[in-house]
Amino acid sequence: MLQAKSAPMGQILERLEAFGEFEVILFGDKVILEDPVESWPLCDCLIAFYSSGFPLEKAEAYAALRKPYLVNELEPQHLLHDRRKVYEHLEMFGIPVPRYALVNREFPFQELDYFVEEDDFVEVRGMRFCKPFVEKPVDGDDHSIMIYYPSSAGGGMKELFRKVRICVCVCVCVCVYIKLLVSCSIYLVI
Repeated sequence: MLQAKSAPMGQILERLEAFGEFEVILFGDKVILEDPVESWPLCDCLIAFYSSGFPLEKAEAYAALRKPYLVNELEPQHLLHDRRKVYEHLEMFGIPVPRYALVNREFPFQELDYFVEEDDFVEVRGMRFCKPFVEKPVDGDDHSIMIYYPSSAGGGMKELFRKVRICVCVCVCVCVYIKLLVSCSIYLVI
């Protein structure tokens, strides 16, 4: 529920409520994580954003069962699990991406014939990347992001710090319920 209470989401929900024609209800963690979709509240319109721990399949099952208007599609959110697929889709639609290369290792520091690391650069299949640069795992849920530094900056690598919350419910998820209080055609512009 942390994303549901974020400032950007708060702005979206405030704007919807400002019309006076919507009732906005956040599904809680218990509902999303524990309750069967058949017992989730009925809604006319659904907003659901994938994040680590969010049961996207349950949101899809709910949408299939209740057929609410989907503000954002659910099925394409699966590609967020794999950074390769994200880049592939961005490129497919002509959206610029940074220069990148893929290095597939079975285990950390595995020797690969197409990968060379020197003090100030790495080379992947002949493509040279000067340090500093960022390395990200393929798994979109894995936030073990490394920054590699050139020798002029002391060299080495450092894992990017990421704040981790430890609590009873570690899931960060949002599912918003919007019920139209009047019967009319409405266009949502967010």
